[in-house]
Amino acid sequence: MFAEQRCEKIMSYLRAHKSAAIEELCQENFCSPATVRRDLIELERMGLIHRRHGGATLAAERSSEYAHTFRDMENREGKLQIAALAESFLCDGLSLFLDPSSTVLALCPILGRYKNLTVVTNGLFTAQRLTQEGWADTFFIGGHIKPGSASATGELAAGFLEHFKADLCLLSCRGADENGAYEADLQQALVKQQMMACSRQTLLLCDHHKLGRSYFYKLAGFHRFEALLTDRAPSPELAAAIAAAGSEVLFP
Repeated sequence: MFAEQRCEKIMSYLRAHKSAAIEELCQENFCSPATVRRDLIELERMGLIHRRHGGATLAAERSSEYAHTFRDMENREGKLQIAALAESFLCDGLSLFLDPSSTVLALCPILGRYKNLTVVTNGLFTAQRLTQEGWADTFFIGGHIKPGSASATGELAAGFLEHFKADLCLLSCRGADENGAYEADLQQALVKQQMMACSRQTLLLCDHHKLGRSYFYKLAGFHRFEALLTDRAPSPELAAAIAAAGSEVLFP
């Protein structure tokens, strides 16, 4: 099992139990105590857990962004399923806004199947992947780059978007409940809101871990999204709220 898979399983276990002994995590991951300790050191460095003698506890949820490296590890299979759903909205010649999320990043290889795409993004890894592979004519949004986020944010980044009008905006969020989608960071939310304002259509790509969770900054109500694309069916209450807003839910 790869390190990112072990870390994802450790985080899933801690979300369910709040704390765990090293012996429990060894059994969960079929690995040695030394391996688990290395994984716990890395997760603590990211601010996601607190190590204690003989085990670890889940860190308190904070309304802030957390390292892109770990976001990219989380629920990779689910993100690929969401990317496959998004393909039904793609065609040759589109102009796209892409946010810096790891969920949207999983869509990049699929873009290589289409011709004459133009992409505007504030995601460092997204821009790098697209330009390295030559999958699209890519514009990178300038602005303040926060440590750990790998993205340009703030008023400078939002202002840059005023020069464009996109056919389709694809973005993720930190959480979504019956009242809409949320972000953990105001500066990131400003850029995403400007992307939506300058786009003809917006899709919300959101894996099931984020459903039913809210954060301090309201990104948008569901009426602003053409559809919510996720990897599992949402709760009946959330599905009803999305339908009432005139949007739809797509899942495998």
